[in-house]
This record gives sequence, C-alpha cells and structure tokens, in this order.
Amino acid sequence: MIAGMDPATYRLLHVVGVLIVFFGLGGLLAAEPGKASKLYGALHGIGLLVMLVAGIGFAHKSGYGWPNWLIAKIGCWLLVGAVPTLIKRGVLTRFFGLLLVLGLGGVAVWLAQSKPF
Repeated sequence: MIAGMDPATYRLLHVVGVLIVFFGLGGLLAAEPGKASKLYGALHGIGLLVMLVAGIGFAHKSGYGWPNWLIAKIGCWLLVGAVPTLIKRGVLTRFFGLLLVLGLGGVAVWLAQSKPF
C-alpha cells in the first residue's frame, strides 16, 4: 500500500510530522532545564523521522529529484533536529533556540513554496 501512495498523502504526512516536531520542541523548551518528559524528546525524534520519510517520498513521487531548495530544506531539518542538543549543551539559550526553530520553520516553508533555486 505504501508504494501506491500519491503525492498528496506524502505531503499530508510531512505536515503531520512537522506538527509532531514542533509539539515536541514546545514541550522540551517549555519545561525546566533537565525536567522535560522523555515523551517530548521522543515526539521530536519521531516527528523528524516522519518529516524526512514523507518529504523525500513526496519529492520522489512528484518527480523533483534533488534540487538545491530541497537540499536547503534538509539543512533546515538537520538544524531543527540539533536544537535540543545544542540547548542542553549550553551552545544556545532556550530563547535563541526558540527563535532559531521558528526562523528555520519559516525558511523551510518559503523554500517549499517558492522553490527559489
């Protein structure tokens, strides 16, 4: 059944993955440092996996190949995935981490909508 999915289904799953990632990040960032439930970390990781698989599935089914805008979106995905670790290690403050993920989310949407390069 998965092999027969159309691009719209992959797109929907990709957006659901985004929602899961940001829900997990919200829980991680809202909790006291070191006190966040492991559920939020798990949601962050599961959402990242769903985003990646569905996003690449959508690109493949839509015939995009590997354009530069898609590679840039994967870079945004990597940074969003690293933010909790960067905050935990003290590289980023929680506030700057929040601004970073919101900015990266906006850039990723812009890349998907405009396909600038």
